[in-house]
Amino acid sequence: MEKKKISKKEYIQFSFVMIGIASFFITLIYLISQKRGEEIQEINNDFSITNGVITKISLYKGHHIDVKFKVNNELVTGSDGMQKSTNKNVGDSIQIKYSNKNPTNFITELNNSF
Repeated sequence: MEKKKISKKEYIQFSFVMIGIASFFITLIYLISQKRGEEIQEINNDFSITNGVITKISLYKGHHIDVKFKVNNELVTGSDGMQKSTNKNVGDSIQIKYSNKNPTNFITELNNSF
């Protein structure tokens, strides 16, 4: 069996496809981080601090915690990144800083932006 030689044109086509795929993922990551930065800016502009309860801790594929807390008698649930190590467990109390404009935008005391 004779191996087929890959032409220069095929190498160039392959290179453009790989560059396109890499560019797509880099752009996606950039846009997601920009959105999160805007949310943190909104929180820091007008915030309140309350206590919530940890409902789940995930250390697999990105450290994050799920929490629940009440704002104006409404239960808010969500997830936040966890950059600081902790000895807290599920069911423990945790401080939460949330946006007064939109309480679903929040960060916990385990986030570096707190």
